[in-house]
Amino acid sequence: MNFACPTCDITLQAEPDLAGKTVKCPGCSSRIQIPEDFGPPPPTGADHEHAAEDMADEHYDQIPELDVSTAISKVHPSFVNVWIGGGVGIAATFLWFLIMYLLPVRESVEIPHNAGSYFRELFTQRGWPQYVTTLLMFWCLAILVLKWINIQKQRRAMLIQALPTDISDEINPANLKAFHDHIINFPKPLRNTYIVNRIRKALEFFYVRQNNPDVAQMITAQSEIDAAKVSSSYSMVKVFLWAIPIMGFIGTVLGIGAAIGGFGAVFGAGEGGDMSEIKEPLLNVLNSMGVAFDTTLLALVFSILLSFPASALQNQEDDLVTDVDEYCIDHLLKRLNDGGAASNFGSDAGLLKAVGEAMAANQQDIMHRFESVQTGMSNSLGNQTKQYERVAEAVEKQIAAIDERADKYGSKLDRSLDSQVASLAEGIKNLNTVLKELNGKQVVVEKVGWFGRRKKADPVEDEA
Repeated sequence: MNFACPTCDITLQAEPDLAGKTVKCPGCSSRIQIPEDFGPPPPTGADHEHAAEDMADEHYDQIPELDVSTAISKVHPSFVNVWIGGGVGIAATFLWFLIMYLLPVRESVEIPHNAGSYFRELFTQRGWPQYVTTLLMFWCLAILVLKWINIQKQRRAMLIQALPTDISDEINPANLKAFHDHIINFPKPLRNTYIVNRIRKALEFFYVRQNNPDVAQMITAQSEIDAAKVSSSYSMVKVFLWAIPIMGFIGTVLGIGAAIGGFGAVFGAGEGGDMSEIKEPLLNVLNSMGVAFDTTLLALVFSILLSFPASALQNQEDDLVTDVDEYCIDHLLKRLNDGGAASNFGSDAGLLKAVGEAMAANQQDIMHRFESVQTGMSNSLGNQTKQYERVAEAVEKQIAAIDERADKYGSKLDRSLDSQVASLAEGIKNLNTVLKELNGKQVVVEKVGWFGRRKKADPVEDEA
């Protein structure tokens, strides 16, 4: 639902549930109230539609040329100036330490701390790392504040009617210049916003390509680019969130080093046996240890406090890019007409006929692909069958070779057994011959010692 700003006369749009609420105009920054009753609907622009169709039928050569010289922006909508944030951070750091030095000082170590004296010692008496850590914190915080202001500006820009229906309900090559001129004539603060930048680029791309699918792909690509730019715009914030704890660790190292160096003075003062002389060097050691712990404490607290808003702002900006994508789908792509077949449908019958022809063509293409896949599978199956046959033939050859080797081994084993049996039979025969020659004689075998001489055994005949 649309309404106009009474100050700058820019056309805005809002959802019905926002009726009656007060918002900030994205064009002139004046506060306006969304009317309760939006009044009669805006003109449909039927005459503009018929005129656009007549011009599209003639040819695209008569399309007016777009003026893109005033529409180009050198910076991305997610950009914020880190040096402005640095200047704000330096000023905030100076003001902060001015306040710290105005806080009361603890007069003696025996007196307990109050809030003012504790913060003064924490920031002003813990060495130079505290100053650097505080500067980095305020610098990072200033960048986050600038990002928040930029996101609020981008959110207000979502209220504008970027593609008004009073020009035409349809966006085609004939009325493209009217929509483009409407976009580039927005107030300067609105030109470098996500929604205006996206729609302007889409219209210029449609002017060159005059093809709806190409424009849809371009919008998708631009959405990915915007998401990448959003992520990279927080790289400096991530650097600060990394550097702040590092400064705390540096302060810890410096404090521990100073404390270790001060122990020499403590030991030297204690050699005389007077404990009162140890007090001052020992206090210096304890102060150095305080530096070590307090610098790390402050850095970690700053890192935690900055991490939550940084993550929340990045999520808000990612959601903003998603909302721009939805806007382009609902209000741009649905209204684009490139003069293709879809624009020539005079009735539902023509639409059904075109859909049927497209489905038939796609079905025929699918059948061709199925046949090619089936042929490929058949050829693959034939090749696998041949491969199996070759494997089976090789296995049969190996089995035949094994059988042949087994037969040869069996024959050789038989011959070897026959030879061994013959040798054994001949040995038994010779043994029988020897036994016959002995004819009852006895053979005495004597055991010979280690150094004894072997005696020859004489045959002994039986007395019988």
